[in-house]
Amino acid sequence: MWYVIQAQTGKEQETADAIERVLGGNGYEECFVPRREAVWRIEGNYRIHIEPLFPSYVFVKTKTPEDFFLSLKKVPKLTRILGGDGGFWTIEPEEETILRNMMGENTDRIVRCSLVTVDENGDILTAEGVLSAYLDRVVKKRLRKRSVIVEVPFLGKTKRVQLGIRLKDDEMERA
Repeated sequence: MWYVIQAQTGKEQETADAIERVLGGNGYEECFVPRREAVWRIEGNYRIHIEPLFPSYVFVKTKTPEDFFLSLKKVPKLTRILGGDGGFWTIEPEEETILRNMMGENTDRIVRCSLVTVDENGDILTAEGVLSAYLDRVVKKRLRKRSVIVEVPFLGKTKRVQLGIRLKDDEMERA
């Protein structure tokens, strides 16, 4: 199963690297930060960069969560956050399925931008890629910024997640 560890915002990958460095794979199968392609508009050009899908969270796949949780106390960056029982949660099977679908077969755990078509009113007519399965969950669209916000279940609540989009004629540069 997947579990989530709270980390300092902006230090997610650093936290995952610290876990890997200190624990070296003992007690868990995988430690990762789900990320997404996001679009910046710079001088009229669109540029894709990568940022965390869920800021402040690191994901871990383990079969022994209790042992792993105790091992986390050895990681200096996490000792304060993990005081008590806070900072470590279970991802429910439905949530894991949605996240796996969003990341697809990418071993790099990156949610890619979706190609969309829109009408003259700016309504999304079709979507390819990740967004095609979540069009009914879109709660906000920002076409100019090339993103949409979708609602997905996360840690037992509904969480709003930003996904990158692109239009047919967009020329995108990679950062």
